[in-house]
Amino acid sequence: MTGANGSGARVTVAVIGAGIMGSAMTRNLVAAGVNTRVWDGSRAATRPLADAGAVVAPSARKAVRDADVVITMLPTADAVESVIFDDGAADAFADGCAPFRSLHYRCLSGRDAMCARTAAGRCS
Repeated sequence: MTGANGSGARVTVAVIGAGIMGSAMTRNLVAAGVNTRVWDGSRAATRPLADAGAVVAPSARKAVRDADVVITMLPTADAVESVIFDDGAADAFADGCAPFRSLHYRCLSGRDAMCARTAAGRCS
């Protein structure tokens, strides 16, 4: 998978959350040859993903640094807010808080629409 800007550079995807859905998505991205970084609060959840070829980041902040795509696969909007904002991951997005403007960002939690509105509001 190459960048949309036509540079031919490989895309890096960061997956935050390695539960059932996050781990499946990470495995699929790795199998497709996508540079994939993953972070989860549980090291046990990420160990098999490292074995599959994903790069396990020591923090959400380091996972999202300079990623082209950030996907959160966390159980609630509160969890997304805690990891992305309270733990400082939003500060590590490629252009500050650009994920809601130029970086592809997808919030996949139990309350997707509310999560996305909350996150976009925090970055404006």
